Amino acid sequence: MNATHPAAVNGRTSTCQRAADLVIGALARAAPGRCIAAGNGSCTTASFAGIDLKDGHLWVYLETIGGGSGARVGKDGLDGVHVHMTNTSNLPVEALEAEYPLTVLRYELADGSGGAGRFRGGMGLRRVYRAEAECQLRLDGSRLLAPPWGLSGGQPGGCGHFRFGDDVEAFADGQGTLRTGQTVEIVTPGAGGYGPPGERDPAAVARDLTDGFIDPATALETYPQHST
Repeated sequence: MNATHPAAVNGRTSTCQRAADLVIGALARAAPGRCIAAGNGSCTTASFAGIDLKDGHLWVYLETIGGGSGARVGKDGLDGVHVHMTNTSNLPVEALEAEYPLTVLRYELADGSGGAGRFRGGMGLRRVYRAEAECQLRLDGSRLLAPPWGLSGGQPGGCGHFRFGDDVEAFADGQGTLRTGQTVEIVTPGAGGYGPPGERDPAAVARDLTDGFIDPATALETYPQHST
């Protein structure tokens, strides 16, 4: 947090996110009833760049993707939002595809990414891109290994991940090439739940099932007291 030359540094966004989690986590030990569970703790970023073969100009598309917000004392967390120090727009898929040689094959909430609890953690997002022309891609993210923590008995949220389609060459240091027709799947972290899952309102469990946020097997395992 206070690097001096020649210490290695990187983009501030994920560092700031995790610093916010750290402060909230410390305060939660003293006042758990006044703090939220951990949010997605990341500013997941995808930066595409290439050359337009029609006129030779360089195009660049930078996207930051939201995730889950931590569950609160009396409410579920928010799904698919930016948290803490980020606040960026949600570019419509139609506008993206009209301007850049990219196709969004899927854009949805990531099933099961919200931590279980009396109140459920917010869910992360899944976006799957297909390159319609060769381009360079840089990916940045956090909470790919350490899940967002739950609070007061709530369970952790899901981690984020990057998955590549067939024949995509391995990326080095988060960057590489997508050739025409190749795909990348980006899933952002969810968020932690608040309170013991056994105390969740049966109506809320039923609503999660109806909305597809959890599947029957997960409901039976996590909320057995509400399963029939």
